[in-house]
Amino acid sequence: MNHPLTATTLLFLATSVFAQPAPGLYDLDTVREIRLYFKQANYWTLLQQNYSSKTNIEADLKVDGVTYPRVGVRFRGNTSYRSLPAGSEKAGFNIETDAFVVGQSLMGYEHLNLNNGFHDPTFMREVITYQVARRYMCAPQANFVKVFLNDQPWGIYINVQQPNKDMMREWFRDKDGNRYRGFPNGGSFNDSALNYLGNVAANYMRGYEFKQGDGTDLMQMITVLNQSTNLAVDLPKVLSVDQGYWYCIVMNALAHTDSYIGTGKDHFHYHDPVHGTFHIFPFDVNESFGAEGTSSTLSPFYNHTNALRPLLSKTLPVADWTARHDAHYRTVLREVVNWNYIGGLVAKYQAMIAADVAADTKKIYPTSAFTSNVTTDYTSGRTVIRGLKPLIEGRETYLKTIPRLTATEATLSDLAHAPLSPKNTETVTVTVRAAGAASVSLYYRGVGAFIEASMFDDGSHGDGAANDGVFGAFVPPMPGGTQVDYYAGAKTSAGVLCFLPRYAEFQSPHYVVQHPVGASPIVINEILASNSTVNKDPFGEYDDWVELRNTSNAPVSISGMYITDDTLKPTKFMFGTGISIPANGTLLVWCDENGSQGPLHANFKVSAVGGETIMLFDTDGKTMLDSMFVGPQKTDVSTGRLFDTQSSPLVTFPKPSPDAPNYTGTGGVRSYSSLDSTLNTMLLGLTGVPKSTTQASLDLAGGPSSSAFLLSVSLTAAHLPFLNGVTLLTSGGGAEVILPTDVSGSATIPFVVPSPPGVPIYCQALAVGTGGFLASNGLELILYN
Repeated sequence: MNHPLTATTLLFLATSVFAQPAPGLYDLDTVREIRLYFKQANYWTLLQQNYSSKTNIEADLKVDGVTYPRVGVRFRGNTSYRSLPAGSEKAGFNIETDAFVVGQSLMGYEHLNLNNGFHDPTFMREVITYQVARRYMCAPQANFVKVFLNDQPWGIYINVQQPNKDMMREWFRDKDGNRYRGFPNGGSFNDSALNYLGNVAANYMRGYEFKQGDGTDLMQMITVLNQSTNLAVDLPKVLSVDQGYWYCIVMNALAHTDSYIGTGKDHFHYHDPVHGTFHIFPFDVNESFGAEGTSSTLSPFYNHTNALRPLLSKTLPVADWTARHDAHYRTVLREVVNWNYIGGLVAKYQAMIAADVAADTKKIYPTSAFTSNVTTDYTSGRTVIRGLKPLIEGRETYLKTIPRLTATEATLSDLAHAPLSPKNTETVTVTVRAAGAASVSLYYRGVGAFIEASMFDDGSHGDGAANDGVFGAFVPPMPGGTQVDYYAGAKTSAGVLCFLPRYAEFQSPHYVVQHPVGASPIVINEILASNSTVNKDPFGEYDDWVELRNTSNAPVSISGMYITDDTLKPTKFMFGTGISIPANGTLLVWCDENGSQGPLHANFKVSAVGGETIMLFDTDGKTMLDSMFVGPQKTDVSTGRLFDTQSSPLVTFPKPSPDAPNYTGTGGVRSYSSLDSTLNTMLLGLTGVPKSTTQASLDLAGGPSSSAFLLSVSLTAAHLPFLNGVTLLTSGGGAEVILPTDVSGSATIPFVVPSPPGVPIYCQALAVGTGGFLASNGLELILYN
């Protein structure tokens, strides 16, 4: 849908310089200040005393001018703490924003890891290694921050994302899988290296930190890896071998042997509940780029035959897996193992923090080493920390002498599927153009491991004409709601493998199979995912809820229907017998995972973080009657239909209306916002009442100081994506007026309420501030006499 703009609007937009939205916590171009305020006079002693027990002490956290009270703080790190130079105060910090204040977060994150740059005079190793890793696999974010303790500067730190549910949500469709860190807990390094430790899950606690889970699934995966007699079939059901190779290759390419490939430790495992597979990814990478003296001639096949590294030694004897490993290594070698790429990042990031590093009196290494260790080795005690540039240049030169890493590959292009959004009864055709290939394969999955199928250029597999260079294969029909991931691979006559996309299983193309769609007068009308004060359930609890509405003039039974938050589980919660919704009435379903409280208490919760879709299914458990997407929700702000109809725009309401219509059609004022209400940073309100011929005023707050804003007025509402994440909440075609703001960013616009009564008017304010493009909530005025 287009949004008509008047000439005035176009002039306003054309002369404005739109900044980007406020950068996130891990924005690589931002160096934030992290200020901690301790009230304890002996806070440093307390931090030292609490190191071993990992006990937090309280502090107030201040970031971007906002204070977060009573966060938990403790020292972090193993060698990076215990092996600090005598007298050094450059300890790493662990900050938990919700340690003493339930639900408190910093920009959506509840756990911060601030690392001290141990074994890295350049401060570059962690940030760049994680940036490289994230090209190929799930991995934490990382950037730079400046730390202050009670306003005393503590210098530059590396801010590394915690591998918790928040991070898993960013990479996987289900964030609630089990997580384990490969780090010894009373055992040896080899105990952390996926070696078999027996058939008792508790045995694995000596080699792994159980972040979530009892270890049973980890033990089962390790058992398959070490003991299966049909590994090529059994292992992909429990472990993403593809992702395991990406991890090992990046660690090898960047000469990071203090990882699985060398010491066997310092890695994370996530068990994806959707596909049942484990994924390995990096953590604690400060000793990459040869920080422990690893040579630029580290073999790309290092430890491949070591029986104590079964991820390598057990899998690589399988020819197809060896070919896959080599294909991935060639990709990494081409893309990142060169000084043009790595050196560009080093130059950029060092320029950002150079002045702060020079001023950092707490840093572990001298200022001269910040730059010298880029081009030359630095010796710290008995450790030789390799220079970044000679390490990478030497690495590139050496690796290009390995025939397997320079072998000629086939060429793949134009990967596509049809139909684009298939029904659950439709077969899907996947095609790809291949040159120089002896064989071409399609890899696809619905749920579980990827399946390999041959592709053909014979004119009989949806590939067009025979022998035209286009290969095709069919994916059978899948159940409604299934996300089907796929990619292609091609081998030359010499057995050299390549993929399209190059990253294979990682973030591969996908399509979602449509559910059969049915018609019903019952619609999902409103959802509240973070209920703090709006309304209580019959047991006095502020639970999440979903409101259903009957849009017909007769009662409708919903007995036997289903509601779910999982597209693959349409029958997740069934409505029992005797449940109906009266004519034009509503019904609240409490999403509290507490079925013992009654038949309207569902077995799932709604995430306030956003990204979920709530669906209503008919009694057959297959036909979808309605659905509603839930974006990020502020506390006590609901998502709902603006006009109580299935076709009306989805918006958020600062004043939810549980068990009542969202739209009454009677005279008055109603505020609404975009699906991500956090983007509506300005506030538009009305002083007075929308009564015809009376005096009232529109009031703006939170705008840019001593600047201007655009007031858009329309006769219809909308929800249209615009610029920089901002959503237009009026449909345009009415009036657009540029008005000034005062020094506080506020404005008052007096007006006489027009006639006739019953006419709705929709307003929104738009502006440009120092932090980016700004938008207000939408305001609905229904005129009355």
